[in-house]
Amino acid sequence: MTPQEPRTRSRRHAQGARGEDLAAEHLHALGFTVLARDLRTRSAELDLVAKKRSLLVAVEVKTRALHVAPERLVDAARVARLEAALRELAPAIAPGTKQLRVDVIAVRWPDDLAPDARPELLHLTGSPFPAQPKNAGRS
Repeated sequence: MTPQEPRTRSRRHAQGARGEDLAAEHLHALGFTVLARDLRTRSAELDLVAKKRSLLVAVEVKTRALHVAPERLVDAARVARLEAALRELAPAIAPGTKQLRVDVIAVRWPDDLAPDARPELLHLTGSPFPAQPKNAGRS
């Protein structure tokens, strides 16, 4: 490990934390309440979990500097893991929730965290799905 690696990881971590903060502010402006951050389950880690009325949303935040499309880093397999994790957590974190959704928020810093840089934020909303899978509870 070179002396540069820990500093680079620390910078990436700080950049990711700033991206999650911006994503949380964006969700709040849309009327969501952020219930949790960085929740780990057997299926996946959820960056943000937010609620608006009867909708519970898991949000994958991808923050990158100088990357053309951070949202493209989230593939179908990742979305499936996030859906499973959200279904697993929903009864405990928001009992009675009827609809779930997985969103992606991409935050792109144009100049590697320059103090005056303004990030671009892209919010991709997923399709809602029922909190309980069809046939749940049937024997």
